[in-house]
Amino acid sequence: MSQLVLKFPFKIKYYEEDFYVSSNNFSAYKLIESWPNWPGKWLNVYGASGSGKTHLSNILGKKIKKLKIVKAKDVGDKIIHELNLLECLIIDNYENNINEKLLYSIFNFSKQFENYILINSIQPINEFSYKLEDLNSRVNSLIYIGIDLPTDDLLEVIISKFFSEKQIKIEPKISNYIINNVDRSYEKMFKFIKDIDHLSLSTGKSININLIKKVLNK
Repeated sequence: MSQLVLKFPFKIKYYEEDFYVSSNNFSAYKLIESWPNWPGKWLNVYGASGSGKTHLSNILGKKIKKLKIVKAKDVGDKIIHELNLLECLIIDNYENNINEKLLYSIFNFSKQFENYILINSIQPINEFSYKLEDLNSRVNSLIYIGIDLPTDDLLEVIISKFFSEKQIKIEPKISNYIINNVDRSYEKMFKFIKDIDHLSLSTGKSININLIKKVLNK
Protein backbone atom coordinates (compact mmCIF):
# COMPACT_ATOMS: atom_id res chain seq x y z
CA MET A 1 0.00 0.00 0.00
CA SER A 2 1.32 3.44 -0.94
CA GLN A 3 -0.25 6.47 0.73
CA LEU A 4 0.59 9.57 -1.30
CA VAL A 5 0.66 12.95 0.47
CA LEU A 6 1.75 16.16 -1.25
CA LYS A 7 2.42 19.53 0.37
CA PHE A 8 -0.26 22.11 -0.40
CA PRO A 9 1.50 25.31 -1.59
CA PHE A 10 -1.33 27.84 -1.61
CA LYS A 11 -4.56 28.73 0.16
CA ILE A 12 -7.36 28.12 -2.34
CA LYS A 13 -7.27 27.75 -6.10
CA TYR A 14 -10.23 27.80 -8.46
CA TYR A 15 -9.81 25.09 -11.10
CA GLU A 16 -12.96 24.95 -13.17
CA GLU A 17 -16.72 25.20 -12.78
CA ASP A 18 -17.95 23.61 -9.56
CA PHE A 19 -14.50 22.51 -8.42
CA TYR A 20 -12.06 24.15 -6.04
CA VAL A 21 -8.66 22.96 -4.96
CA SER A 22 -7.72 23.36 -1.32
CA SER A 23 -5.67 21.50 1.27
CA ASN A 24 -8.45 18.91 1.64
CA ASN A 25 -8.14 17.63 -1.94
CA PHE A 26 -4.78 18.89 -3.22
CA SER A 27 -2.90 15.57 -3.23
CA ALA A 28 -5.62 13.88 -5.26
CA TYR A 29 -5.96 16.84 -7.62
CA LYS A 30 -2.21 17.06 -8.19
CA LEU A 31 -1.96 13.37 -9.04
CA ILE A 32 -4.92 13.53 -11.43
CA GLU A 33 -3.33 16.54 -13.12
CA SER A 34 -0.01 14.72 -13.47
CA TRP A 35 -1.43 11.78 -15.47
CA PRO A 36 0.16 9.73 -17.02
CA ASN A 37 3.17 10.37 -14.77
CA TRP A 38 1.77 8.46 -11.80
CA PRO A 39 4.03 6.51 -9.44
CA GLY A 40 1.85 3.48 -10.22
CA LYS A 41 -0.96 2.59 -12.60
CA TRP A 42 -3.62 1.71 -10.01
CA LEU A 43 -5.13 4.41 -7.82
CA ASN A 44 -7.80 4.48 -5.11
CA VAL A 45 -9.26 7.89 -4.27
CA TYR A 46 -11.39 7.63 -1.15
CA GLY A 47 -13.48 10.07 0.84
CA ALA A 48 -16.98 10.80 2.08
CA SER A 49 -19.85 11.17 -0.36
CA GLY A 50 -19.75 14.68 -1.80
CA SER A 51 -16.03 15.21 -1.24
CA GLY A 52 -15.34 15.65 -4.96
CA LYS A 53 -14.19 12.21 -6.17
CA THR A 54 -16.48 12.23 -9.20
CA HIS A 55 -15.38 15.78 -10.05
CA LEU A 56 -11.79 14.59 -10.16
CA SER A 57 -12.76 11.63 -12.34
CA ASN A 58 -14.36 14.02 -14.81
CA ILE A 59 -11.21 16.17 -14.83
CA LEU A 60 -9.19 13.05 -15.64
CA GLY A 61 -11.73 12.15 -18.30
CA LYS A 62 -10.91 15.37 -20.15
CA LYS A 63 -7.25 14.34 -20.33
CA ILE A 64 -7.73 10.80 -21.66
CA LYS A 65 -9.41 9.83 -24.92
CA LYS A 66 -9.74 6.09 -24.35
CA LEU A 67 -11.42 6.11 -20.96
CA LYS A 68 -14.46 4.41 -19.47
CA ILE A 69 -16.27 5.42 -16.27
CA VAL A 70 -18.51 2.73 -14.81
CA LYS A 71 -20.29 2.39 -11.49
CA ALA A 72 -19.03 -0.54 -9.47
CA LYS A 73 -22.49 -2.13 -9.30
CA ASP A 74 -22.59 -2.23 -13.10
CA VAL A 75 -19.19 -3.86 -13.60
CA GLY A 76 -19.62 -7.19 -15.41
CA ASP A 77 -17.56 -9.71 -17.37
CA LYS A 78 -17.70 -7.64 -20.56
CA ILE A 79 -15.36 -5.06 -19.00
CA ILE A 80 -12.52 -7.60 -19.40
CA HIS A 81 -12.98 -7.53 -23.18
CA GLU A 82 -12.96 -3.72 -23.19
CA LEU A 83 -9.77 -3.25 -21.19
CA ASN A 84 -7.42 -3.67 -24.15
CA LEU A 85 -9.23 -0.77 -25.86
CA LEU A 86 -8.80 1.59 -22.91
CA GLU A 87 -6.05 3.75 -21.51
CA CYS A 88 -7.87 4.08 -18.21
CA LEU A 89 -10.81 2.46 -16.42
CA ILE A 90 -12.56 4.42 -13.68
CA ILE A 91 -14.70 2.44 -11.26
CA ASP A 92 -17.00 4.73 -9.28
CA ASN A 93 -18.81 4.10 -5.98
CA TYR A 94 -16.94 0.95 -5.06
CA GLU A 95 -18.35 -0.68 -1.91
CA ASN A 96 -16.86 -4.17 -2.17
CA ASN A 97 -19.66 -4.79 -4.67
CA ILE A 98 -17.69 -6.43 -7.49
CA ASN A 99 -17.23 -10.20 -7.63
CA GLU A 100 -13.77 -10.94 -6.22
CA LYS A 101 -12.66 -13.16 -9.09
CA LEU A 102 -13.81 -10.55 -11.59
CA LEU A 103 -11.99 -7.74 -9.79
CA TYR A 104 -8.84 -9.87 -9.63
CA SER A 105 -9.14 -10.51 -13.39
CA ILE A 106 -9.55 -6.79 -14.03
CA PHE A 107 -6.28 -6.08 -12.22
CA ASN A 108 -4.49 -8.90 -14.03
CA PHE A 109 -5.64 -7.86 -17.50
CA SER A 110 -4.89 -4.23 -16.67
CA LYS A 111 -1.34 -5.26 -15.81
CA GLN A 112 -1.08 -7.18 -19.08
CA PHE A 113 -2.42 -4.27 -21.16
CA GLU A 114 -0.50 -1.66 -19.12
CA ASN A 115 -3.49 0.60 -18.64
CA TYR A 116 -4.61 2.63 -15.64
CA ILE A 117 -7.31 1.96 -13.06
CA LEU A 118 -8.88 4.57 -10.79
CA ILE A 119 -11.28 3.30 -8.12
CA ASN A 120 -13.42 5.78 -6.17
CA SER A 121 -14.74 4.68 -2.79
CA ILE A 122 -15.83 6.05 0.57
CA GLN A 123 -13.27 4.04 2.52
CA PRO A 124 -9.89 2.74 1.32
CA ILE A 125 -10.57 -0.45 -0.59
CA ASN A 126 -7.89 -2.35 1.32
CA GLU A 127 -10.05 -2.00 4.44
CA PHE A 128 -12.59 -4.40 2.98
CA SER A 129 -12.31 -8.12 3.73
CA TYR A 130 -11.47 -10.28 0.72
CA LYS A 131 -11.57 -14.06 0.70
CA LEU A 132 -9.35 -14.31 -2.37
CA GLU A 133 -5.77 -14.04 -1.10
CA ASP A 134 -4.35 -13.06 -4.50
CA LEU A 135 -6.83 -10.18 -4.65
CA ASN A 136 -5.55 -8.89 -1.30
CA SER A 137 -2.08 -8.72 -2.83
CA ARG A 138 -3.36 -6.74 -5.80
CA VAL A 139 -5.41 -4.38 -3.62
CA ASN A 140 -2.43 -3.64 -1.39
CA SER A 141 -0.38 -2.55 -4.39
CA LEU A 142 -2.62 0.44 -5.18
CA ILE A 143 -1.75 4.06 -4.51
CA TYR A 144 -4.15 5.47 -1.90
CA ILE A 145 -5.20 9.12 -1.66
CA GLY A 146 -7.86 10.44 0.71
CA ILE A 147 -10.07 13.51 0.23
CA ASP A 148 -11.65 15.35 3.13
CA LEU A 149 -14.96 17.19 2.98
CA PRO A 150 -14.63 20.93 2.27
CA THR A 151 -13.74 23.18 5.21
CA ASP A 152 -15.83 26.15 6.35
CA ASP A 153 -13.28 28.52 4.80
CA LEU A 154 -13.50 26.77 1.45
CA LEU A 155 -17.31 26.73 1.51
CA GLU A 156 -17.30 30.45 2.31
CA VAL A 157 -15.08 31.11 -0.71
CA ILE A 158 -17.35 29.01 -2.94
CA ILE A 159 -20.46 30.91 -1.80
CA SER A 160 -18.79 34.31 -2.07
CA LYS A 161 -17.37 33.67 -5.54
CA PHE A 162 -20.61 32.27 -6.91
CA PHE A 163 -22.63 35.33 -5.91
CA SER A 164 -19.90 37.92 -6.57
CA GLU A 165 -19.79 36.75 -10.20
CA LYS A 166 -23.48 37.67 -10.32
CA GLN A 167 -22.69 41.01 -8.66
CA ILE A 168 -24.58 40.00 -5.52
CA LYS A 169 -23.07 40.91 -2.16
CA ILE A 170 -23.61 38.29 0.52
CA GLU A 171 -23.25 39.26 4.17
CA PRO A 172 -21.06 36.99 6.34
CA LYS A 173 -24.05 36.04 8.50
CA ILE A 174 -25.82 34.75 5.36
CA SER A 175 -22.80 32.67 4.35
CA ASN A 176 -22.48 31.29 7.87
CA TYR A 177 -26.16 30.36 7.97
CA ILE A 178 -25.85 28.49 4.68
CA ILE A 179 -22.69 26.66 5.81
CA ASN A 180 -24.28 25.64 9.11
CA ASN A 181 -27.47 24.32 7.50
CA VAL A 182 -26.38 22.58 4.30
CA ASP A 183 -24.69 19.18 4.16
CA ARG A 184 -20.93 19.54 3.83
CA SER A 185 -20.39 18.45 0.25
CA TYR A 186 -19.51 20.14 -3.02
CA GLU A 187 -22.52 18.78 -4.88
CA LYS A 188 -25.09 19.76 -2.28
CA MET A 189 -23.55 23.18 -1.69
CA PHE A 190 -23.50 24.08 -5.39
CA LYS A 191 -27.06 22.84 -5.86
CA PHE A 192 -28.23 24.79 -2.82
CA ILE A 193 -26.71 28.15 -3.80
CA LYS A 194 -27.98 27.74 -7.35
CA ASP A 195 -31.48 27.05 -5.96
CA ILE A 196 -31.22 30.19 -3.80
CA ASP A 197 -30.20 32.24 -6.82
CA HIS A 198 -33.06 30.82 -8.91
CA LEU A 199 -35.65 31.55 -6.20
CA SER A 200 -34.30 35.07 -5.70
CA LEU A 201 -34.55 35.80 -9.43
CA SER A 202 -37.98 34.22 -9.86
CA THR A 203 -39.51 36.05 -6.87
CA GLY A 204 -37.59 39.31 -7.20
CA LYS A 205 -36.57 39.08 -3.55
CA SER A 206 -33.12 39.69 -2.14
CA ILE A 207 -31.17 36.84 -0.58
CA ASN A 208 -31.84 36.74 3.15
CA ILE A 209 -32.41 34.21 5.91
CA ASN A 210 -36.11 33.83 5.12
CA LEU A 211 -35.37 33.06 1.47
CA ILE A 212 -32.74 30.52 2.51
CA LYS A 213 -35.22 28.86 4.87
CA LYS A 214 -37.67 28.45 1.99
CA VAL A 215 -35.04 26.60 -0.04
CA LEU A 216 -34.10 24.48 2.98
CA ASN A 217 -37.73 23.50 3.49
CA LYS A 218 -38.27 22.39 -0.11
